[in-house]
Amino acid sequence: MKIALLGGNLSKFNLVFSEDVMKKLKEYGDVSPEIINKSNIENHKDFLSGCEVAFSTWGMPCFNEDEIKKYMPELKIVFYAAGSVQAFARPFLDCGVRVFSAFAANAVPVAEYTVSQIVLAAKGFYQGAKRYRLALPSSFIHTQKSKGNFDIKVGLAGLGCIGSMVAERLREYDVEVLAYDPFCSQEKAEKLGVRLVDLETLFKESDIISNHLANKKELKNVFTNKHFASMKKYSTFINTGRGDQVNEWALAKNLILHPSRTAVLDVLKREIFPYINPLFWCPNAIITPHIAGSMGNETHRMAYYMIEQFDNYLNGKETQYEVTKEMLSTMA
Repeated sequence: MKIALLGGNLSKFNLVFSEDVMKKLKEYGDVSPEIINKSNIENHKDFLSGCEVAFSTWGMPCFNEDEIKKYMPELKIVFYAAGSVQAFARPFLDCGVRVFSAFAANAVPVAEYTVSQIVLAAKGFYQGAKRYRLALPSSFIHTQKSKGNFDIKVGLAGLGCIGSMVAERLREYDVEVLAYDPFCSQEKAEKLGVRLVDLETLFKESDIISNHLANKKELKNVFTNKHFASMKKYSTFINTGRGDQVNEWALAKNLILHPSRTAVLDVLKREIFPYINPLFWCPNAIITPHIAGSMGNETHRMAYYMIEQFDNYLNGKETQYEVTKEMLSTMA
């Protein structure tokens, strides 16, 4: 069996497909000698013509239908060892090629990271640590006013793969979980142990709010001044989703007007030059360089998830994490 490796960024590809991962993948067939993209596809057209399976990750080239039919006429399935497939999946699906994504693997570190931030935020860790380092007496006041992790309300915006994982992990804590997700059924909410509310109620009632909404254009600036202005004293807004979903000027304004509130932000609208962002200058905004997702050895998990599904596919077993056209309208 021929297995094509599709990618546009060698360093990112090697980060996910380590030597051990590649050794495992080569047990299944003849793997392309290098990663294939639009710049070298002509050199590999003979190899691709007989490929039924392709593997990829971050940096996946965006092929159109004509290119897929021309260069990969026998392709049946793509295993994407990363999260969102929005940028490339539809032409493959339109050509009848099945697409699998390791979104569940990438969701694991984000969910782990988020729960850790929720726990720390509820203890007043972020502002307490910053103020204590400056020898400010207010560090004790802030931590003593924080509620801790008992009998508090945690609000989750979005109950997709990541939001659901966070909700499941929060079962271990004595907290009430509120959730906003217009696509979530009452049955799923009850299974996760969460109470469905509207977005306004989520911000108004929650001590900690965490964003896990899908990365959709229609959700740009969905979090507005109205939401941030309604937050409780000593509450925290956590964003490991997307910066585009936040009205950053409105959040910055409310952080300045209400110093007891905190924002823990792993994403911004523009992450390259954070110092031009108004939130960068807010002492009660903690900003990290987009580290919640898979990094280091965590990236290998995504490849192994896809190899496992490949093995299930070859042996006629039930597969998971397949993406359909219908799913593209709601998923990240």
